[in-house]
Amino acid sequence: MLFEMARALRSLTSPLTAALHEAHKMTRPFHFEEGGIVPHEGRVVEQNEDGDFLLPPDVDPMLVALAIDEKLRDGRKAAGLGDDPMRLLERRAGGRIVVAGHHLLRLGDGNFAKGKRFIHGLVAKLRWR
Repeated sequence: MLFEMARALRSLTSPLTAALHEAHKMTRPFHFEEGGIVPHEGRVVEQNEDGDFLLPPDVDPMLVALAIDEKLRDGRKAAGLGDDPMRLLERRAGGRIVVAGHHLLRLGDGNFAKGKRFIHGLVAKLRWR
């Protein structure tokens, strides 16, 4: 009877042991002391939307926001949108400031490339001031 009880307990722990052995086989040993490259699987990479434009740190974001606001309004006063041009920019982690992709679409009349060209030209003009 004791032998039968041992076999029954072994059959219960068998899936757990098999899972542990499989997990140990799946792990790769990393020897950081030896140098070399660090694998990047599972690491959180800087997340940047494809359509967003990252403003360079040497450009004043307020001047960019004012120029974008002027271009989008085209000299008209838009009712109900508010008077804060900084709403066109977004602050991301690390203090980075971006122009969101949907604003680039608006600046380029539905074309990302035109919107990005506008922003590139604007940044170049602001840098030469």
